[in-house]
Amino acid sequence: MVKLNPPYTKPREADSTIALINIVFLMLIFFLIAGTLTPPVDRALDPVTTEEATPGAPPDALAIGADGTMTWRGQPVTLEETLAAHERSGIGADAPLRILVDQSLPAPDLVDRLAELRRAGLTNLVLVTEREQN
Repeated sequence: MVKLNPPYTKPREADSTIALINIVFLMLIFFLIAGTLTPPVDRALDPVTTEEATPGAPPDALAIGADGTMTWRGQPVTLEETLAAHERSGIGADAPLRILVDQSLPAPDLVDRLAELRRAGLTNLVLVTEREQN
């Protein structure tokens, strides 16, 4: 009698997740390097809201608080420091300066601040508002 060997079956290898982990890790590094991280705007600021606003967070905005103080990237600044920061940003003198205003700031004070900025040479001023939540 002839004894036949059973058909050879290769033991199943465990599925390797190393390749998937490597891909996810590389994607994480890519988005950390390619992404733009911006400092938060002053948390004490309550921005003006509008019904229709263009979406998008201001990358660098001059914040004017309810008491009229100006802050840049969370730090209090003077008018001269604001001009210097805008020039150092590398976007050009004719680039718009985004201004985020607290809604409690009286309108005459806002007009005075905007006039100061215009007299200092910043003519392209953009007021940033927050879209009203329905």
